[in-house]
Amino acid sequence: MRGLRSHALRVMAIRVIDKRAFFLWAAASLACMAAIFFFSSQSAEESSGLSGSIVRWVMEPLWRWLAPAGAELPEALLLALEAVLRKCAHWFVFFVFGFCAANAIRQAAGNIWRVFWVALCWCSAYAAFDELHQVFVQGRTGMWQDWLIDTAGAFVGIGLAVLCAFRRRTHRDD
Repeated sequence: MRGLRSHALRVMAIRVIDKRAFFLWAAASLACMAAIFFFSSQSAEESSGLSGSIVRWVMEPLWRWLAPAGAELPEALLLALEAVLRKCAHWFVFFVFGFCAANAIRQAAGNIWRVFWVALCWCSAYAAFDELHQVFVQGRTGMWQDWLIDTAGAFVGIGLAVLCAFRRRTHRDD
C-alpha cells in the first residue's frame, strides 16, 4: 500500500501547470480555429474574391513598375498567383495554429515528444474537419491535398514550438 501512495504523490508532483500560460496559448489556438472556420465558411465566390483582391492589390503596382509601358497584366498570371496565395494561406494559418497548440499542450504535458504528437494529431484532425466542413459550403470542395498542406504547416509550427521549448529547457539547465 505504501508503494501505491508514494507513486500517486510522485505522479501528482511531476508537472505543475502554468495556468496563465496555458490559457493564453489555448485562447490563441481557439482564435486560430475560429479564423480557420470563418474563412472555410465563405462561399467559393467570396473566398476567390478575397484572395483575388489581395493578389491584384500587390501585383498591379508591381506590374506597372516592372512591365513595359502599356503591357497588360495577364489574367493567367493572376489566377496562378491566386492559387499559390491560397495554398500559402492554408500552410501559414496551420503553422500558427500548430505553434499555439503545441505551446498550450506543453503547459500540461511535460514530455516534449508527447507534446509533439498530441499537437500534430490535434491539428491534423482539425485540418481534416476543415476539409470535411468545406464539402458543405456552397461552391467549395474538401481536398486531401489541402489537408496535407495544412498538416505540413502545423508540423513545422509544432516543430518550431518544440525546438524553442527544448532550447529554453537546455539553457535553463545550464
